Amino acid sequence: MTTQVMATVVDGELKLDKPLELPNASRVKIVVEIEETAETRRERFRRGVEEMDKLIRERPINSGGLHFKRDELYDRN
Repeated sequence: MTTQVMATVVDGELKLDKPLELPNASRVKIVVEIEETAETRRERFRRGVEEMDKLIRERPINSGGLHFKRDELYDRN
């Protein structure tokens, strides 16, 4: 059986947000995943954007295609 429950660490112990419906003395396996905050998400996104900017500067893409002027693109004749 697998279930997910949110919890808060208080004085080094996990305090569950809701009780588990398990018999007393049940053995369980716990995997702790720290919930990402909005601030850490923004920081990770900012670093990703900076990395993409760096790659674009280091390895620009040149398609080698034709470059049309505005009047050539919108020629209605």
